[in-house]
Amino acid sequence: MSRINPLTGIVLASAAAISFAANTTASPIAAAGGSTVLTYLALRSTVAALLVFALLIATRSSLRLAPRRRWAAFGVGTVLAIYSVSLLSAIQYIPVALAVLIFYTFPLLTTLYLWITGQERASWTAGAALLIAFIGLVLALNVGDRSPDLRGIALAALAALGITAVVLLNSRLVGAGDSRPVTLHMLSAASFVFIVVTAALGEFALPDTARAWWAFSTGPFFYAFAIVSIFVAMSILGPIRTSMTMNLEPVSSMVLGFVLLDQALNGLQILGAALVIVAVLTIQRTKGQARTPAKGGLS
Repeated sequence: MSRINPLTGIVLASAAAISFAANTTASPIAAAGGSTVLTYLALRSTVAALLVFALLIATRSSLRLAPRRRWAAFGVGTVLAIYSVSLLSAIQYIPVALAVLIFYTFPLLTTLYLWITGQERASWTAGAALLIAFIGLVLALNVGDRSPDLRGIALAALAALGITAVVLLNSRLVGAGDSRPVTLHMLSAASFVFIVVTAALGEFALPDTARAWWAFSTGPFFYAFAIVSIFVAMSILGPIRTSMTMNLEPVSSMVLGFVLLDQALNGLQILGAALVIVAVLTIQRTKGQARTPAKGGLS
């Protein structure tokens, strides 16, 4: 894979970022048409798990994990389920772009955790990036005369904390090995949680409009495509360059939120979003120059 043109990796990572944004944007459309967040997530995780399973079978890769790693992957998958519910619930209260922007502060939260625990040394560049990100968030949360819905902000922040935990735990779980079996176990656990909780709460509901059916049926496939594309992009570009390209997702969410949901951010919010993205890029670039981290199983 290393001989493949890097442009191919960039295109795949960009397509993954746009697909993740499309999946997130499709959720409120499906919910508005009669479905539920839990039903959508159950379908999304199941489709993604089946696609990763098919990929492993097609490449004749091992599906097995040692018992301890298997149960750890199931645990991380449960956290994945929690943050997924939080993010898609957040967009019921605040614009998609704003929810995704708050969610995408997880590289900054990861850096803070590594500083606090002494696993990484703080730097002036990273510190400045965190300050810029804070200013950017303050601007992005400026919604004019309306007060921001604290429920949406809290849920998006919970999602950011959740994926931060997943990234940190998954990095230790995968190590230098193949991330795909770990991802399969995580997605399987998340699917199980969604199916059980949906059934227990009686939340299973199919859409009742054509537009909602379109979102309900295509969104999960965007998610599954994005996950597989990430694997291929990482094998070509490496984790650092792939993660930098993935910062296209908040921008894509802004565009799709405007086109599909008529959710437009004002000038200050767009400026704030740009500052957050620049801060995240700076953090990732700083880490990339310092060391090459272990390949993660799911972003």
